[in-house]
Amino acid sequence: MVRLLLRQGHTVRAGVRSKRRGEAAATLGAETVVADLASFPEALVDACAGADVVINTAGAADPDPSAVNLVDRDGAIAAVRAAEKAGVARFLQLSAQFADSPDQGDRLVRSFLLAKQVSDSILRRSSLTWTVVRPGTLTDDPFTGRVKVAGHLEPGRISRQDVAAVLVASLNEPLTENRGFDVLGGEVPVGAALASIE
Repeated sequence: MVRLLLRQGHTVRAGVRSKRRGEAAATLGAETVVADLASFPEALVDACAGADVVINTAGAADPDPSAVNLVDRDGAIAAVRAAEKAGVARFLQLSAQFADSPDQGDRLVRSFLLAKQVSDSILRRSSLTWTVVRPGTLTDDPFTGRVKVAGHLEPGRISRQDVAAVLVASLNEPLTENRGFDVLGGEVPVGAALASIE
């Protein structure tokens, strides 16, 4: 996603958990700042200072409910609060399909969906102009640039690269403001799909 943002002329500050993790982003030309959602939430305000938009794609590496709650729930909420305090205007959150209705999702990831549901809800009630993107099952398939977007979709899959393209394209599509939506791999170019959200 850093590469996509830079290609479109955005100035990028990448929040990373450690300096080592920021090396790849720095190599691409992004500024990096250590901002661990799970460990140092107080540093998040400084990390957000001066930004027009925050895009939160953080997720727990460990599926254990305590780790998920720490990052996907509490960490995401801390990021929302930090963005508000820093005067950020827009906040995009990477969520998950069925986070708005965890009881309909896979029981194996129920704790993850519940954590996302809480943080998504806090974001919606914040003072920020928000967007919640709920992708289906993520894959490492190649970028296609073609997706299916709607308020709710049947279970499905989408490549990580296509999700990144949706997040970046959402910055320039007013119809995504103050809206949450599902996104899957599909047949419609990303820009056109976002411009047709109902």
